[in-house]
Amino acid sequence: MNFTGMNFASIKNSLKRISFFVPFRFQIILLTVVLLIAFYWLKKISLRPDTAYTAIIELFITVAMAFIAAVFAIGFVTALLPWLFFLFNKKQGNISIKLKTATKQNTFNERQQVNIQINPILRPVFGYIRLRLHYDDENISPKFSLISNQSKNQFFSSSLNGIYNWPLPEIKEYKVSKALIYFEDMFQFFSFAATLPARDNFFTQPENNSISSIKVKPKKTEDTNIRIDKIRKVEGEFLNYKNFENNDDVRRIVWKIYAKNKELVVRIPETNDPYASHIYFYASFYNAMGTGLYSEFYPIFLNYFKTNVWNTYHQLSKQNVLIKYIPDQDSRVSFADDPLEKIKYIISTSEWQTQKELHHYFKKEDASVLCISSLINAEEVENILDKTGKDLVIIFVKLSNAFSKVNIKDWLQWIFIKPEEDGLNQMRLMWNLSPLKRKITENENKIETLLTKSESEILIV
Repeated sequence: MNFTGMNFASIKNSLKRISFFVPFRFQIILLTVVLLIAFYWLKKISLRPDTAYTAIIELFITVAMAFIAAVFAIGFVTALLPWLFFLFNKKQGNISIKLKTATKQNTFNERQQVNIQINPILRPVFGYIRLRLHYDDENISPKFSLISNQSKNQFFSSSLNGIYNWPLPEIKEYKVSKALIYFEDMFQFFSFAATLPARDNFFTQPENNSISSIKVKPKKTEDTNIRIDKIRKVEGEFLNYKNFENNDDVRRIVWKIYAKNKELVVRIPETNDPYASHIYFYASFYNAMGTGLYSEFYPIFLNYFKTNVWNTYHQLSKQNVLIKYIPDQDSRVSFADDPLEKIKYIISTSEWQTQKELHHYFKKEDASVLCISSLINAEEVENILDKTGKDLVIIFVKLSNAFSKVNIKDWLQWIFIKPEEDGLNQMRLMWNLSPLKRKITENENKIETLLTKSESEILIV
């Protein structure tokens, strides 16, 4: 392990955090240096004793320095007093802070709207209040000013209420632990900082996109006391197959299984079940490739997969059917009482996982819909398809589609124009140069070939 590199990074991070609490800004240091240089230069050129010229220059220097000292004093006092007022109320436990996120759909380049309200708090006269948010243990947001929600007629206000458009590209849950509040004067020379606990959780949501219409046959019911209006056909039990017996119809022998395992099995015929009303929806976040290398691409893959899983589920929920989402990982908390919002939360907070493989998670006898991604091994998909009936809908999310194609114009811009840091365009160019692209594309081609030979209904997105 590179302990020197780790220590350097730790020291750098500590110094950065200490700098958040420095009570003056770079502008005052730069101005002070310029003033000192000007002062000594004026002193040097005015070395003519007992002349009117020297007296005028010295008077000019005295007035200028007095004016600058007054500016510094005004800036210092106007920023200091609201800061002391805030610290006093914080010690008395009178400060309250509320964070509320807007329910809106996010794409990779959009921002999450956060409403922040702090009370009581005084704004420096003609000055500013800026903030940082400490989130997800060690992360700190850039310093920002709020877009005010308050009336412009309220010149003196004892509260702060505004909106911050936070650049949070990942679809996930964020945990805010505290806020760093800065009181800055009108000249932005001084910046007094204070911390305030601000515990809040919110999650960014998948974008609502159109997706090809799918029709799904229910296979399962959880309450046989309620009959459905129209009897639906459902496949037989025990994985839809049984061993061949003498009185079975040879036309129902599954020759594909015989060719692989040398076992004679027949498909169990469909039965009329007046209680087959539930659609079980499975979505596997299993990652067989690991995220050790090229980790920068996996959040983008995850966003793309979550968006397609959510839009498929959302479309089915509009078809007036009973649908149940079966997660492959534990959800930390229940986000809302509304069932649809709860499922959106579960999907949005899911992560790539390596513990539960597809064959341990997927129940063929119950499933009506299965969503899989390019990170599942083709061999695993083949094993599932061997005993899957025709009443299953498989949604195959090709993660390579998360990045649009790159043309000659893009390459020329990348060579001659510096790309935006951490931008989607830069990631797209890196993806096209990455060995991971070839590995995932090969796996996608294998899975797609297997799916085209399947009896199940297939949708590739």
